[in-house]
Amino acid sequence: MITFLALLAVPYVEAAQGGTVRGSVTDQDGLGIPGANVILTGPLISGQLITVSDDEGNYRFVDVPVGTHELQVLKTGFPSTKRKVKVKLDEAAFVPIELKVGAEEVIIEAPQAVLDTTRSSVSTEMSKESLDNLPVGRSYQDAVNILPGVSGRVDTSSGGPGDGNPSVRGEGQYGNNYLLDGISTRDTATKTFGSNVNFDAIEDIQVYTDGAPAEFGQATGMTVNVVTKDGGDEHFGSAGYYFGMDASAGKYLIADLTTHEEVPTEKRDFMTHSLSLLAGGPVIKEKLWYLASVDLGTGETTYEGQDPDAPNLYQDGGGFAKFTWFVTPEAKIRYQFNGQIQHEDNYDTSSQFLPETQEEYASNDIGNQLQVTWLPAPTTVLDIKGIYSVANLNVSPMSGDHVAAQVYDYDTGEYSGNASAFDSNVRTRAGFTFSVTQLASKALGDHRIKAGVEAWQLAESRTLDYTGPGNEETGTGGMIGTSAEGYPCTAPDYDDCYTRQEFHEVGALTHKSIVLSAYFQDDWQPVDFLTVNAGVRVDHEDLYTSQGTKILEQWMPAPRLGIAWDATRDSKTKVTLNAGQYYDVNGSAFAEWGDTRTSAGYDYYYGPYSQTEPYYSQGAYPLTFCNEQSLATLPDDEAKAAGEACNGELRPYHMDKIVLGIEREVFPTVAMGLKGILSQTVDLPEDINYDDYYWVISNPENKRRDYWAVEFTAEKEFDKHWQVLASYTLSEAKGAMPGQFETASGGGFGGNGNEVGVYGDDIGNPDVRADYFDAGYGEYVQGYAGLGSYSNDAGYYGYLPYHSWHSVKINGSYTLTTGAWNHTIGLIYEFDSGHAWQKRSDVPNYQDYLGFSEGRGSRFMPAVNYLDAHFAEEFKIDEEHSAELAIDVFNILDLDGAVTYYENDDENFGLTLYRQEPRTLRASVKVNY
Repeated sequence: MITFLALLAVPYVEAAQGGTVRGSVTDQDGLGIPGANVILTGPLISGQLITVSDDEGNYRFVDVPVGTHELQVLKTGFPSTKRKVKVKLDEAAFVPIELKVGAEEVIIEAPQAVLDTTRSSVSTEMSKESLDNLPVGRSYQDAVNILPGVSGRVDTSSGGPGDGNPSVRGEGQYGNNYLLDGISTRDTATKTFGSNVNFDAIEDIQVYTDGAPAEFGQATGMTVNVVTKDGGDEHFGSAGYYFGMDASAGKYLIADLTTHEEVPTEKRDFMTHSLSLLAGGPVIKEKLWYLASVDLGTGETTYEGQDPDAPNLYQDGGGFAKFTWFVTPEAKIRYQFNGQIQHEDNYDTSSQFLPETQEEYASNDIGNQLQVTWLPAPTTVLDIKGIYSVANLNVSPMSGDHVAAQVYDYDTGEYSGNASAFDSNVRTRAGFTFSVTQLASKALGDHRIKAGVEAWQLAESRTLDYTGPGNEETGTGGMIGTSAEGYPCTAPDYDDCYTRQEFHEVGALTHKSIVLSAYFQDDWQPVDFLTVNAGVRVDHEDLYTSQGTKILEQWMPAPRLGIAWDATRDSKTKVTLNAGQYYDVNGSAFAEWGDTRTSAGYDYYYGPYSQTEPYYSQGAYPLTFCNEQSLATLPDDEAKAAGEACNGELRPYHMDKIVLGIEREVFPTVAMGLKGILSQTVDLPEDINYDDYYWVISNPENKRRDYWAVEFTAEKEFDKHWQVLASYTLSEAKGAMPGQFETASGGGFGGNGNEVGVYGDDIGNPDVRADYFDAGYGEYVQGYAGLGSYSNDAGYYGYLPYHSWHSVKINGSYTLTTGAWNHTIGLIYEFDSGHAWQKRSDVPNYQDYLGFSEGRGSRFMPAVNYLDAHFAEEFKIDEEHSAELAIDVFNILDLDGAVTYYENDDENFGLTLYRQEPRTLRASVKVNY
């Protein structure tokens, strides 16, 4: 069994920021050679790593920095033997070394095995070096869209290309977790990506789409771990300028909201400029390293059908800095800072919003991370990381007007008058992680054991001030009135109002989530050709309203088990089986539903302004969470009714998944694989109104998500010249989520789809339901009923908006070297058979929220094809300096694939409202040193 003797231990990286190198040292007869010195060196290693082969000739390095290193083996009686070793993030590279008798130094050129036969999870590693040769956007959010199982290129909720929050394996855009150097940075309120980082500062990206080990949690979709570059003992850097513009001629046929016809419309017009600077190196060689980067950008876009006098204008800037201090050969401290600012005029614009309704967006966020890594023994790694980040996001009317109301025309679907609100948000994340990694060798086999704990405080604060005339006597911050003939009410005293909403100014409301987690993971090799990945993770969340009341407490135990079998015992064939349970936390914004006053609080009236008693007051009747504490605050009879609807306490939603796969290295550096995936997500939360006032958030049994897929992959690992990743996925994604608060296709409305939806909005109390019809308000109940109830699906369960039957993705590049020149071409092709959608209808009581008049997934969008290309010429001035010119063309064929339709229940239904982004050209010049 493996024993380890480290003669010199130097900077191992933290949790999931490095990889493992393992192998054997043998003679020409295949017998193990004990006592051989095995040495790793490289630009990302301060000094060197040394271990000694055991009695059977085996060796292992744990937590080696990602990248390409040199491995050297020294043994008396044999010549020095060297070879290059590529280390991938959180994977084990198998590197056997055969020593031959002779006097000359031996340099092994044979390719390294590409399969990690010790892992049963499904993950893909993307190095920055390989991404530089592909036509991808300059962000990690865009880069992950090229991977199998990721549905982000077409986003049916925004009416355009992916917004950086793709759906993975049918889980929707809110099921992902985003890590920066091993620690979560995702948005505390929306649970989408949080921090951006300079693209040139990225060293490696690892994406788990299936079977993530227990150390990774709080995600039912994918886990994205971005590892940033470190400094080094030599200075290096880059400077690049990037220019982007539309490259499409002609017009689209797009719906005119007034004439209800598709008319020729100029394609999107835009231009962007960005500057990227990076520098790294030693402050003190082998002691203190630095890395720093800066991004600056600006752009202008006029969207299809938009007033050219109201283009979207943005300016942004970002900075990143990292310092790594090697305190001793066994310990290091790392600090890093990340910050971004952004400003947009005419934000979130579309043809539905006239120029006077445009909004201004401004944001700034700052993140700080501190990490300490210590090796108290050669086979033990201790790691602690802490983070504090704060983000400010503000959306306000471009007009700056608090008084003018927003006007919605039901006939055309257009908005005029003013923007709807002043919306200010502050989001903070504070926490730490502590982990211990231990290598163990005992009679039952080899173990790589990892255990850790985490603690987080997630908070968000929101101030929402609606525009509109308001009412000083009632303290409202805005008023919306609807006359019998349409919108708006025109009488000075609002006597012609049919319905009326008065919004309350309630100030900043802050919600908080406290999350504690613990995990244990054991990668156990009872024999060399079999690895058992066993683990368990437990998350605990306490959720607090703006009043500081704890309204929810949930435990989330998640077992994980996987088996990886090296079937041919040469690291060239891997058979895997992985099964696990995956939870996600609710997040701080989920607490809004339990507030006794909300940032969007309103009183709802029927009849003229002279009616002073509201029909419904949202602030007086918050949603009730199904747990003992919240039900106890209600009167006995009401608590009883709510309890009947609850049917027990609110349970955390979770996904159960099983993955079976086989992979084979068919040629050197070329592997092919086939896998089957089956998952179900259950206990999804939903609001159920037992009667007209008391609503509860519960877990309806028939609210769920179901997913299956059969996926074929082929990969040619990047070798400085070639790289290819190709996949075909046959899949089905069905479910009863997100629901009402899924952002409407073609609109800007909606909210967090993993929160409550419309399932159950059909009034459950038969007496109250009858009262609606008796009073002449049956239209509301009928609107609700079309969305389903908690006793039947009523068309609510069906194909989800990110479902498509067939997906093909092929990306690759080739570099030809002639003298001092490198000539590179990279291509990305994607085919999607068409996403599901359905007609929607207006539910008056929800204002802009939209309901369903058809069953979910009743229709399918047309199939789409994309082809992107990258062309680059790099001139090597000398060994340390180079210059590069590049051109990227996105949607090179300029195909007019329709993305979304106007889906409200009016004459524009079925007409094309938006198109996928037109052909785009990006030109760049970059120098490296």
